[in-house]
Amino acid sequence: MDRLKGIEYFKRIVELGSFTAVAEEFGCSNAVISKYVRYLEDWTGARLVNRSTRSISITEEGQSFYDYCVNVLDNTGQVLDTLTANHDVSGQLVVACPVSLSVRVLAPLVFRFQQAHPGLTIRLRLSDEMTDLISNGVDVAIRGTGQLADSALVATAVAQMERCVVASPGYLSQHGQPGSIDELSRHQCLVFSLSQDSLQWEFGDDNGRRSVAISGPMIADNSLMLVEAARAGLGIALVPRSYIHDELQAGSLTELELGLQPIPRTIYAVYPGRQHLPRRTRLFIDYLKTHVAAALEGTLTVS
Repeated sequence: MDRLKGIEYFKRIVELGSFTAVAEEFGCSNAVISKYVRYLEDWTGARLVNRSTRSISITEEGQSFYDYCVNVLDNTGQVLDTLTANHDVSGQLVVACPVSLSVRVLAPLVFRFQQAHPGLTIRLRLSDEMTDLISNGVDVAIRGTGQLADSALVATAVAQMERCVVASPGYLSQHGQPGSIDELSRHQCLVFSLSQDSLQWEFGDDNGRRSVAISGPMIADNSLMLVEAARAGLGIALVPRSYIHDELQAGSLTELELGLQPIPRTIYAVYPGRQHLPRRTRLFIDYLKTHVAAALEGTLTVS
């Protein structure tokens, strides 16, 4: 049997806590995973996993073997990266990113990166919720925050994302146009529930920051839904400028001049802080640093 494959399976068993989840991730059956675990237990001479009909638990020997597996896979990846430094990358790159950012900004970047590396398979996990990188086997997550609860992760800034306050001409005709951020509290505002400032919109300039409490008729965990709600005249939205280039140009949304600009968001590439990152992961992060800013501005010219 392929011992290295078994080591990879066992590492994910510990991280996911389930034979079934590992089988689904690697596209094989539970029986294959169980067979590899028995093989590893015969090879090590130790019981690595306690099994029951409903659950599994990792033995003390299994925890020690897990550390060995992590080291083996990291060292193997480093050696292969060195040997293939002048060749194309291959394997699978798992990327987690927000839905709206993916649809409006990241899609062409991801497509062109894969086309530049045809031996690479990119697996996208699209969700506006925070993703647990370790348990989900994610290589890189694109996030709008650098605050990390897990010390095993590293966040690298890749670009600044400008935001703007917008409303439809119909809404402004009916409700009037606010002339300052303080007036926003008297308007119907559309709330992005996952934002750090969902109910306290933050603005600032060289003289400092200010915030204003807002409320309104719609709360959503997806920015593109709020863009559509703003176009429909439901209220005022605070959204990334890169999501509404077309709407601003067409006049279906109007940017409000409030004296202060919304605080921009920093986009981060978040990844497990392993000593030896796979070459495909490092290349993708470097690619994001080079091209995300242009994609946000709508001036992407990647060939």
